[in-house]
Amino acid sequence: MKNLSTRYPAVPLITCDPYFSVWSMSDELNDDFPRHWTNMQNPLTGIVTIDGKEKIFMGKKRHNPFYHKFFGTPEKINQTRLNVTPLRTVYVFSDEKIELEIIFTTPLLPDDLKLLSRPVSYMSYKIKSLDGNKHDVSVYVDVSAMLCTDTPDEKVFFGKSDNYVYISSGRENMLKESGDDKRINWGKVCLAAPNGKLGFTDDNCKCSETDDYREMRVMDSFPAIFARDDYKEIDSASGFFCFGYDDILSLEYFGRRVRGYWRKDREDFDDVLELAIKDYDEIMKKVDEFDSKMISDAEKISPEYANVITIAYRQAVAAHKLAWDGETGLFVSKECYSNGCAATVDVTYPSIPLFLIYNPDLVEYMLNPIFKFAYSEKWPYEFAPHDAGQYPLVNGQVYGDQGITGGHLRLESQMPVEECGNMLLCVAALCKKKGNTEYAEKHFDILSQWAEYLVKYGYNPENQLCTDDFAGHLAHNCNLSVKAIMGMAAWGMLLKMMGKDDKYTEIAKKYAAQWKVDAKENDHYRLAFDKEDSWSIKYNLVWDKLFGLGFFDDDIFETEVNYYKTKVNEYGLPLDCRSLYTKSDWQMWSTVLTNDKEYTDMIVSAMLKMLEETSDRVPFTDWYYTHDAKQVGFQNRTVQGGLFINMLSF
Repeated sequence: MKNLSTRYPAVPLITCDPYFSVWSMSDELNDDFPRHWTNMQNPLTGIVTIDGKEKIFMGKKRHNPFYHKFFGTPEKINQTRLNVTPLRTVYVFSDEKIELEIIFTTPLLPDDLKLLSRPVSYMSYKIKSLDGNKHDVSVYVDVSAMLCTDTPDEKVFFGKSDNYVYISSGRENMLKESGDDKRINWGKVCLAAPNGKLGFTDDNCKCSETDDYREMRVMDSFPAIFARDDYKEIDSASGFFCFGYDDILSLEYFGRRVRGYWRKDREDFDDVLELAIKDYDEIMKKVDEFDSKMISDAEKISPEYANVITIAYRQAVAAHKLAWDGETGLFVSKECYSNGCAATVDVTYPSIPLFLIYNPDLVEYMLNPIFKFAYSEKWPYEFAPHDAGQYPLVNGQVYGDQGITGGHLRLESQMPVEECGNMLLCVAALCKKKGNTEYAEKHFDILSQWAEYLVKYGYNPENQLCTDDFAGHLAHNCNLSVKAIMGMAAWGMLLKMMGKDDKYTEIAKKYAAQWKVDAKENDHYRLAFDKEDSWSIKYNLVWDKLFGLGFFDDDIFETEVNYYKTKVNEYGLPLDCRSLYTKSDWQMWSTVLTNDKEYTDMIVSAMLKMLEETSDRVPFTDWYYTHDAKQVGFQNRTVQGGLFINMLSF
C-alpha cells in the first residue's frame, strides 16, 4: 500500500452512506470529537493504556459536547503521522514506550457491490515497542449514542448480541421525514471486537459488560458502547474493531420502502457482520490492491493529482445509498449541504467519470430513479426532471418552490435544457463504456423526446437555470448551448450504434459551427451570446473530446484554455466572470479540453493548495472562492467523482 500525505480540511474515518459518515475535522485525531459530515459531533473515543497509564489517541474522554471543557483535557499520545489513501486513513502515534498505528478502512470496492453497500467499517491497530521492553497495553474504543440520533434530546436503548454491542433509536422514526442537515434516528449502531471485551459506558465513566436495555435520553449522560483489547507483556500486537449500522430500511422509493443492496438476497445483519469479521484479511488484501492501482494510475497524471482524487473517492461514493428495489439496483445520491435532493440529475452528471471507470452499472443505478419518475403521471413536462425526491424519500421531484410540500412544480424553477442534455450524455457515456445500447433502447422513446426538445430549444436557451443554479437564471448561456449540442450529438452517436436513422449528428454539427461565430469574443468565447466582455468555463465541451466526435474545431479548445490560464487565481479558476468562486469539478473538466500539461498542473496545484490552506474544516467542498480558499457552500457531495475525468477513456 502506498500512502499519500497532505493536510486535508476533513479526514474520512467511517464512510458508508450519507447517514453513517464520520470524519475528523482537525489536524490531529485527538484534538476534537469526530463529526458527522454535517459537522454535528459523532463522538468516537480512542484510548491506549500503556503499563496502566491512559492516553487519548482519538476524540475526548467525555462525549458530552456541551460540557467537555468542564471535564478538562486528558493526556494525549503524540500524533506523528497521518496518511490517506482512497480507502484508508492511517494515523501513527508514539510516546517513549510504544508506537501505535490506527487504520480506518471502509472497503468501498466497486467491483463487489454487496461489499460496497455493506454498512460496516473497520478500525485496525498495530502496536510496536520502541524502547526494547515488553509492555502491558490495552486498546479501547467507544461509540457515542449520538451516532444513531439526529439530536441529543432523543432517546436510545442498549443491547448485546452474540458478537457485538449496540445502541438503538428504535424503528418508529424510519423514513418519516426528509431533509439536508439531518442524521439518522432509527436502527442501531454496532461495535464488534473479534477478540476483545464489549460493554456500555457513559459520561460518568460507568462501565458495564452485562446486558443493559435501559431507555434514556442521550443528553442525560451521553452513553456509549465500547470495545477493548488487552495485552500482557508484549513488544508487538495487532487487531481490529468493526463499526456497523443496521438501518433496517434505507429508502422510500415511490411509495415502497426498500433495503440496502447488501440485503439483496435476504441476508441478516448479524450474519453479515460475522462475515465482515471472518473475511477481514481477504478484504484488506483487496483494499490494498485497489488503493495501489488507483494511486498508480492517478500519478501518471501527477503526484498532486493523486492526492486530490485520494480524498475525493470515499466521499463521492459514500454520499450515495446503494439499495435494491426487488428488481434492480438504486444508487441514490444526496445533495449534501445543498438542499438534500435525492438522485439529482445535475449531480449525477458531474459525478459519473469515477463510476464509468470503476463500475458502469452504478451509473445505470443512478439513472433508474429519474426514468421511473419521468414516466409517472406526477411529471407534467416534456423535458427531463431535476431530481427524484429529497433524501431518503425518493417519491418524486422536490426541486422548485412548491415541490417539497407536494404542490405544483413551477416551470420557472426547472432546468429544461440542462437536464435533457445531462440525461442524454449520461446514457451515451454509459452505453459507450459498456459497448452496447441496451439501456438506451430500454428508454428509447423518452430519450428521443428529450433530444427533440434540445433541437427546438437548446441552441440559444431562454432565461433559465443550469446546474450552476446558485448563479441564478441566465438567458443565451453559451456553455448551456454547448451541452444541448453535445446532447444531440450523443443521441446521434447512440442511434448509429443501434443501426437506426440519425438526423441529430448533422443538426449538432450545424449548431456547433454557428456557436463558434455567435459566442466569439476576441481571444475567448462568451458567457452568454449577448454579453460582451464576458467569459465562462466551457466544461460541457469535454464530451466532444472524450467521445472523439470532433464537432467543435480544435482552435476553440486551444483558445479557451489559453484564456483560462490568464484567469487562474491562487486557489483556482473562477467559474465565470460574475464571481471569484469556482466549482472544483468544472475546473478539472476544463483540463481535459486540451493536452496542455502546464494548464492541468496549474489547476491541480491550485486545488490542492486550497485543500491544504482553507480554514473551513469540512469534507471536500466543490464550491469555494479562488482568492482566499473560503467555502461558499456545499460539502461532502458526490460531484467530486468528476475529478476522476482525467483518468476516463472510452
